Amino acid sequence: MSKPAPKNLYSLIFFNSITPISKDLKQYLSAHMTSHSFKKGELICQAGDTVSHLHLIKKGLVRGYYQHGSKEITQWVDWENHVFTSVGGFFMRTPCKENIQAIEATQTESLHYDDLQYCLKHFPDMATIYRTLFEFYLVSAEERVYISRIPNAKDRYDAFLASGYSESISRIPNKYIAEFLGIRPETLSRLGHDHPDIS
Repeated sequence: MSKPAPKNLYSLIFFNSITPISKDLKQYLSAHMTSHSFKKGELICQAGDTVSHLHLIKKGLVRGYYQHGSKEITQWVDWENHVFTSVGGFFMRTPCKENIQAIEATQTESLHYDDLQYCLKHFPDMATIYRTLFEFYLVSAEERVYISRIPNAKDRYDAFLASGYSESISRIPNKYIAEFLGIRPETLSRLGHDHPDIS
């Protein structure tokens, strides 16, 4: 008896762009990946939650932030073709420490932690995809740390403009850019960042 054809998931195209994936992996992902929609402003996860899914953004924009008293500190922003989760919560299987919020109406395709582990154990092509995405995450994290450590606000902003974030900068509300850079919104404006705050 023949197997049903795999669902035409966005994630299959994305993963196949990293490395050609086998029919068996396509079949497994088609059966186990789930689609999610989040409204603008909706919390995808909240500090203290148990996080079980790794998300690939099909459409939209999300941010990860920490709450320090009454202050929010944006740590990262991701958009289409980026994979996100609460890193500590997902990989360490502990309550997450950060909040993740949809900045725009966002659609994702998501894989449960247990299904990811199964794929890594049974499909060598998934191990290649995982390694590639992990390497991309490490490079991005290194870039964020570098930007945050630059002492001068203008130099920090210039480094931000030269980074991968330039791809989506016009979509990110000013207040989140200011939080990310550790500067006041007025300082951001003085540095010449004058697109309207779309929050």
